[in-house]
Amino acid sequence: MKRLSLALLLGLSLAQGGPPALEALLVLQEEVIEEGELRTYTGVQRYPVASEGELKALLKKLAREPRPPRFVFQEGKWRGVEKKGLAFEEKEALAAYREARAQGKKSFRLPVRYLPPSPSLRELHALGVREHLATGETDFRGSSPERRHNLLLASAKLDGLLIPPGPFSFNEALGPVTEEEGYKEAFVIVGDRTEQGVGGGVCQVSTTLFRAFFFAGLPLLERHAHSYQVAYYKPPGLDAAVFQPYKDLKVLNDTPGHLLVQRSVVGTRLRFHLFGTKDREVRWEGPFASERKPPLPPREIPDPSLPPGVRKQVDFAAEGAKVLVRRTVRYRDGQVREDQVVSVYRPWGAVYLVGPKPEAPGGPPAPREGGGGAPSPRPLPPAAGEGTAPPAGQ
Repeated sequence: MKRLSLALLLGLSLAQGGPPALEALLVLQEEVIEEGELRTYTGVQRYPVASEGELKALLKKLAREPRPPRFVFQEGKWRGVEKKGLAFEEKEALAAYREARAQGKKSFRLPVRYLPPSPSLRELHALGVREHLATGETDFRGSSPERRHNLLLASAKLDGLLIPPGPFSFNEALGPVTEEEGYKEAFVIVGDRTEQGVGGGVCQVSTTLFRAFFFAGLPLLERHAHSYQVAYYKPPGLDAAVFQPYKDLKVLNDTPGHLLVQRSVVGTRLRFHLFGTKDREVRWEGPFASERKPPLPPREIPDPSLPPGVRKQVDFAAEGAKVLVRRTVRYRDGQVREDQVVSVYRPWGAVYLVGPKPEAPGGPPAPREGGGGAPSPRPLPPAAGEGTAPPAGQ
């Protein structure tokens, strides 16, 4: 009778899938920056493990590389977060599992090694990266695919940039704007012309970052307005043209610590968020426009790559004006600094690319190659108003 009962119990155990599963406990310690303070939160994640094979699979699933710190906007507040990497030694985990099974325990703690990112959130906090200071924003709606490519490429290079105390140069931080670096040809401003050049669109990146610097109250060391008011950079007076190596955007980081630049792209809106130690309040007013002049007549540029008869607008008319933006910076120690940004924009006419003229029905036959007829329209000369070619007059 006893043998029969034991056999029944054994059969019932096998029918239920063997020994009961243990709980593998993964203890996680996450650090966050909230309201300028570094805080540590500890949590436990539980995973059922019924066999050594399941444990090995779990370790592979949980292992991960560290992710760099980011600031996220949640419930009306900015929080600094990070993801530490997780590494496991299979032998250690199996030993902990077997020991718990032998001692009749219901759970065991997973041995884990935490891999902090570089820099870690703790290191950023020690450098003074603690609070949101300002955000600069522009809209690149209507950009050509090449221009969009360039501005996304350039802005990605600045994402996560750490700016130490002292002077900052946009051109030095960005690096060369060349085809070797992945930039494409797009329309750029060269003096009083709109031409094709490597890096068209980079000025949208410098303009967006300039606005973050301006709203954060950083002193301006070098800033250049565009030749005319560009539709992408509304409101006027808050743009910053760069032109390697002739024109740069330079500011002074006079905050108590480092600054962190973080990029975000939402639809066609490019944003740069600036984080550091807040020690000032900033107020600005404007833009104030004066000496206004009407736009120039439209211009047409032959483009043999377009189909015959096609007319494509690539630039828009803008009035000339002198634009002023004022700023007042009040430091916590009582100091007050007032400055202003002055931009002088020339009047600008709309620019159209036009394809070859369509042949009239029944017209004369096309001339043979190399003989007679009018010459083909000259291709646009290579230039880089936001890249490498010198501006007009240089």
